[in-house]
Amino acid sequence: MSQYQTNGSVPPTRAQQEIERLQTILSERNQQLQAAEQIITRTQINHKQAHKTMRLLMVFCVLLIVVLSWGGAA
Repeated sequence: MSQYQTNGSVPPTRAQQEIERLQTILSERNQQLQAAEQIITRTQINHKQAHKTMRLLMVFCVLLIVVLSWGGAA
């Protein structure tokens, strides 16, 4: 006879192995998700810092232009 019982259910050992396999897959996927979330978080932080730095650079350039134009007019 086959390894299935007459009512068509899966033997407990095979079912337990399948549950463990699925739990392992789920654990791996959760780790991948956490790694992706960390990358996204770091990217967002870097983007904010770059945006802030760009604004400061623009302010510095505007001030430099204003100072140079005043110096040229004097």
